[in-house]
Amino acid sequence: MEWIREGGAFAPRTPGEPDALRALRPWVLQEADGSLRMWYSGHDGTTGRILAAVQRPGGAWERLGVAIDAGFAGGSDQYGVESPCVVHTPGGYLMAYAGFDGEATRLHMATSVDGRSWTAQGTIMQRGPDEALGASHPCLVNTEAGWWLFFCGYDGSQDSRHAAILAAVSPTGASWDRVGMVLAPTAAELAVSHPCVIEMARTFYMFYASDDGAKATIAMATSVDGLTWHRHGTMLEASGDGAEEGGVHSPCVLRLHDGSLRMWYAALAENDATLAYRICSASFAGPWSI
Repeated sequence: MEWIREGGAFAPRTPGEPDALRALRPWVLQEADGSLRMWYSGHDGTTGRILAAVQRPGGAWERLGVAIDAGFAGGSDQYGVESPCVVHTPGGYLMAYAGFDGEATRLHMATSVDGRSWTAQGTIMQRGPDEALGASHPCLVNTEAGWWLFFCGYDGSQDSRHAAILAAVSPTGASWDRVGMVLAPTAAELAVSHPCVIEMARTFYMFYASDDGAKATIAMATSVDGLTWHRHGTMLEASGDGAEEGGVHSPCVLRLHDGSLRMWYAALAENDATLAYRICSASFAGPWSI
């Protein structure tokens, strides 16, 4: 499965912008008119925020600024917010995101009629042992049978870098029942994180970051029930280009109206100790096969 790299999504950042240090964990939706809307994590070196951007048909990406600021929900996210996932609902838009209270990171929800002005709905679920350190990088999937929430749990082990992908279910999206861990790191991995799950032909396709402790790649797994996952290996890895040599991370895969697939992801330059990720994209024209 060959993904064709398309380069950076945005023009270079300038000092003072809310994503001046790094931009990662993009989440993209396509609207009825063909426009693409993105929400992503931005960090200026001090505070993490959720930012927004839009790409109108035929145009370039335009940054729209801060969508969710630190402290949006109160004390539970007062030290920073990150990792948005946005889905369409009958009433507008639903966003799941992570917020840091100074001690731990927890999952939050927000709602919006237009995707611009958001209303905080607070935290969801108490932390379990698999996320003793924190829960982040949520992915919402609305199916005929109900809602799935896939997310990343950090248990605090291996210098706080160990991470696994967990899941919860809900009939309406209002309250959640834990399923538990659905994808754990292999012996060759330190962490699996940043799940993006899409459903095609009654099969779940999970794109995620696979971190071996030195470098991250983007891998894929499939499932018919959301519980048992079959790995299919690396889909995108660090290129020979120095701009991505440090690793690729936090995928968002979207099936466009024309049936093609596009991926947005974060890339790290070679030997970048500041973790100054930038958002890039790639396309896959098909045919789709695993």
